[in-house]
Amino acid sequence: MALLLPLLLPALAHAAPVPGQVSLRTAYAVAIRDRIIASWLPPASMASGQHCRVAITQLPGGTIVSVKLDAACQFDAAGKAALERAVLRAQPLPYKGFEAVFDRSLNIGFTSP
Repeated sequence: MALLLPLLLPALAHAAPVPGQVSLRTAYAVAIRDRIIASWLPPASMASGQHCRVAITQLPGGTIVSVKLDAACQFDAAGKAALERAVLRAQPLPYKGFEAVFDRSLNIGFTSP
């Protein structure tokens, strides 16, 4: 299952990169993406190519405090529920080894397969 999953870390977009942390931030984003994708079972009702953004708030250690789907999410009700379950099942999100680039607030975009 191939998915397009851009991950935006607010600090990455607004702060000047610290040498050595750019690749660590990339590895952090990939680790989070892979963990959520591994937990995601998109329902058959989802049309291919639909987009949905998810705001995730987490604690140090990767425990998820909240998951909120964007109001413009194109997924149907079953797709939204599946994505939210996948995010919650993926916890704890990767943390160990990524402490230097940890971000409490994540904004992740998913595209249905």
